[in-house]
Amino acid sequence: MKRFLIAALILPAALSAQNAPQVTPLPGVTPVEETIATEFAANGMANAVGKLLVYPSLARRIFTHDRYITTESTLPPRHRALLGLRTAWLTRSNYLWAHRAILARKAGLTDADLRRIAQGPDAPGWDPFEATLLRSADELHVDSFIADATWKTLSARYDLPQMIDAIDTSAGTTMYAGLFNSLGVEIEPGVIDRLPSGIPVTVAAKRTNLRVYPTPRIPPAEAPPGGRGGGANVFRTFNRHPPADRVRGAINTHITGKYTLTPRWRELLLTRIGVLCRSEYEYAAHLRLGRQAGFTDADVERVINGPKTPGDPFETALLQAADDLFENDVVSPATWATLSKSLNAQQMIDVVISVGGYRSGSMLINSAGVQLDANMADFRFPPELRATP
Repeated sequence: MKRFLIAALILPAALSAQNAPQVTPLPGVTPVEETIATEFAANGMANAVGKLLVYPSLARRIFTHDRYITTESTLPPRHRALLGLRTAWLTRSNYLWAHRAILARKAGLTDADLRRIAQGPDAPGWDPFEATLLRSADELHVDSFIADATWKTLSARYDLPQMIDAIDTSAGTTMYAGLFNSLGVEIEPGVIDRLPSGIPVTVAAKRTNLRVYPTPRIPPAEAPPGGRGGGANVFRTFNRHPPADRVRGAINTHITGKYTLTPRWRELLLTRIGVLCRSEYEYAAHLRLGRQAGFTDADVERVINGPKTPGDPFETALLQAADDLFENDVVSPATWATLSKSLNAQQMIDVVISVGGYRSGSMLINSAGVQLDANMADFRFPPELRATP
């Protein structure tokens, strides 16, 4: 029975036909891979799990977090479904829409509800709170930030863990959309839902780049002695909701730990997505690390101005991957082809998860109003990138 399960997980991903699979699962199955495949079989995402078995340590972290935001968070199942589906629609993730729709139907949503989710928060029929919840997904998608009016409405009903989970549901779904879109994961046979047709893709929000607040929206906890991150504001803020922080933090720990990219490549990706999301906190934290990895003033200028600035062709492609994911939620075929000439399958996945993980983190940090740490004073945005309400 276990061998049949593993075959069901791996073969569909290996036989992908629509777009030649970007990452092919390894032949054969190790005991670790078998354990992971069995552990996450209940999510029904056999092709996604099969693709990521090429990277077992990361696969477990990803699907543990995805399980949390889809089935275990503090939000009501209906609200999880609204945020997950709206984000899947905005990111054009047919795969995630198909799977989030299954959960939505279990939560009581109808075919008509699914079409209204695609139409957005201004479609007739939503109650005011659910319209605001949908609008938060649009704001995070284009602005990496929940606007004041939206925050006020949501926080009047949600407690602190629910506010974090609301952001994380949209942010995490965005991360996984970029990953599955870029890997070319196909929908499994028997999964019937698809992105609704005949509905124009519109976003009920605008990019404002308004970020800096004199006080945090979510005040950080007191710094514990020897706490994670040395008492940095970001850790003290999201440690206030330990179950979510634990599963999300496992992905961040992968990115900042001993993964497959060099420190320089990692910091190019993380500082660039910080610029794109206008997350001064992420930019400052990782520019400091970038300087330690050898960033020159010219490197910083390239990070700020983007891949159109002349420079090393491979590093230009890394910056372009960040821009591709931010603008279109998929690494373009041209960018993928350039990077994959130099990177193996695990490294390609690390490129995508680095950008997605820190785009997700930027959404959380921006929306929670996390304040800069004292050691960031010398690594701030240039004045033209700073904006206040």
